[in-house]
Amino acid sequence: MDALFSPSERNVFGYLSRAFDTFVERPLSDVDSLVLSCVSYFRVPRELGGAWEGDGVSLRELFRAEYAGEMTHGLWDPEGLSRLLALLAASPRFRDVVMRDHVDDFSVAEDKQFSACTLDLPGGGSYVSFRGTDNTLVGWREDFNMAFETGVPSQLAATAYLERAARRAEGPLWAGGHSKGGNLAVYAACTCDASAAAKLERVFSHDGPGFTRETLASAGWRERSDLVSKTVPRSSLIGMLFEQQEEYAVVDSSVMGVAQHDPFSWVVDGDAFAPVEGLGRGAGFVDEKLNQWISSMTREEREGFVGALFSVLAAGGKDTFADLGESWQTAVPAMLRELGGLPPERREHITRALSLLVRAAVPGIELPQLPQMPGFEPPQFPDLVALLPGRMGSEETSPTTGG
Repeated sequence: MDALFSPSERNVFGYLSRAFDTFVERPLSDVDSLVLSCVSYFRVPRELGGAWEGDGVSLRELFRAEYAGEMTHGLWDPEGLSRLLALLAASPRFRDVVMRDHVDDFSVAEDKQFSACTLDLPGGGSYVSFRGTDNTLVGWREDFNMAFETGVPSQLAATAYLERAARRAEGPLWAGGHSKGGNLAVYAACTCDASAAAKLERVFSHDGPGFTRETLASAGWRERSDLVSKTVPRSSLIGMLFEQQEEYAVVDSSVMGVAQHDPFSWVVDGDAFAPVEGLGRGAGFVDEKLNQWISSMTREEREGFVGALFSVLAAGGKDTFADLGESWQTAVPAMLRELGGLPPERREHITRALSLLVRAAVPGIELPQLPQMPGFEPPQFPDLVALLPGRMGSEETSPTTGG
């Protein structure tokens, strides 16, 4: 039991192990929002019909042995999410939160990966939780589509969902999400109808990507941006992607680099995040270079960039980053061939974006030794290996040396 409940841990697991007061006794906080935003990651079985339609099910009802594998299948951190679910089911603060109106909409044709749920808080009020990006290529492509398009399919779905939730909500309404879910929450808040906006108390974006200039110049953004509370870790990469004008608070993390996108690494002291001053130098350098390049493009050029990026990933022949990670021996050579066929001026930026995606979508991935391939001369792209140090073979046999 000590491994599950550890009040001294400075993260959301420690917080759930010691936060015994109710939402009536202490209002919803930024840390609570991060916890609730992660609830939408769970893949809710259809057998729990009340979560999809009807009056809902409590979070403690989600914690069942027969659903354990299905709830976290294919997600970015199955072990961490399983522990989160166990702690939620045991927590006096969260176990009676009721999930309802769960939706899960996935479409390859539309580049759409959308999921959300409404969480009714004991004592009154509801939190709309938007799921962040999963490890599918479709989900990540939709993230990058946000670089050139305002109103991608999931953003439009988020607005419609928030308006429905507001009509059903009794009492105040909050909305939030982690990763892409944070972007969806903010977009929905700025584009929903006036009656829904009137119920909103706060909107939380936890390391969610930014927006196009068109979105930030809209009347909805100007009128409702004061509702937004954005938090990013000190080495934020995902949350600063396409970042333009949003204000944000920086929180500490127990890990380094892009792994800080993991919400379970964020440092919690007491019942609040541990703040830090400013972003780390590495995060600022990488994002500034990538963002400036993307911002200098026309809409058509951005669309072409995203298409080229995901054509390289699709060449690996898999639908998810997890599957790519398990098949690097065949996927990487195919991806490198596709990369080698792109115009030289695009390769550096595509490589940088590929490295960002791989490290964010598959943290801690262990890549096997690449096979020797007679007659195959992969292109020379040192950044792809440099950003995955020691994981694509030795220097003598890495794909950057062709040997």
